[in-house]
Amino acid sequence: MNSSTRDIKQEARLLLNGKMGTAMLAMIIVTVIQLAGSLVSSYLFVGRDTLSVVLDQVFAFAISLVLSVFSAGLCFLFLNLARGRESSLGDLLYFFRNSPDRVIAAAFVMAVLNFLVTIPYYWYSFTASVGTTLEEQTAWMSTSLLLLILSIVLNTIITVPFAVSFFLLADNPRMGGMASLKESMRMMKGNCIRYLLLQLSFVPWMILSVFTFYIALLWIFPHIQMSETVFFLKLTQAKTKEDPWENSDGGISRKELSSLSYVDGFEVPASNEDQQGQDRRVSGQAPDTDAEREEKDYGY
Repeated sequence: MNSSTRDIKQEARLLLNGKMGTAMLAMIIVTVIQLAGSLVSSYLFVGRDTLSVVLDQVFAFAISLVLSVFSAGLCFLFLNLARGRESSLGDLLYFFRNSPDRVIAAAFVMAVLNFLVTIPYYWYSFTASVGTTLEEQTAWMSTSLLLLILSIVLNTIITVPFAVSFFLLADNPRMGGMASLKESMRMMKGNCIRYLLLQLSFVPWMILSVFTFYIALLWIFPHIQMSETVFFLKLTQAKTKEDPWENSDGGISRKELSSLSYVDGFEVPASNEDQQGQDRRVSGQAPDTDAEREEKDYGY
């Protein structure tokens, strides 16, 4: 993929022209649902004892799987917007009606990876003593912050290769959850840095949104989502250019196509004898008769 971050963002901005209303409402709905899930979790499990912490994490894990179905529906909606297809807010529920288990399977793997890399942070935060002196509290906060940053970095490194999994599921109704993870890893190979740079390019916008009391995020989030959509479409185009005859169902390659002939609209392999006859007809020569073929076979 040769497109720069700037090109992707410009294309995303153009694709949102006249469609910002739908994109903005979709982002608001998904964000509100995500915040609601977090609030419910914090309200139900308010204690700091081990049982409360464990139940809170289990509940948050389950909620994240449900929210992933909405996130995949958001990818489906933005793909429709980018391609100029008919779209509506109902697209957010697309995967609830069409094999949600595919999304949940992919999300489960990513959620488990995310949980594993955050274990050190949560373990230290809830088991280490905060201390009573300023030095002890400062040391506790410093260690917690270091472990949090480390978990975020590790989570990013591990999950970035799966960045386009939901887009693949939205674009391929017959693809399974695990297959989408594998295909995402293949497509993201050599493109992870580009994806991270694209994400980081929005950080200044989000910082500046503070001066608008975060109202600017209403425009920033749709641009981020559409830029990710354009990124996926660019990856798909790059894959097609590698082998234009390749498809997700394991279609024939260019080499296989060159060895095929057509009979009544069906593709069948051309034998050597048929190929020789075709060559003679193209050169203006008469095809071999039965007698000539016998001479060649028996050496007369």
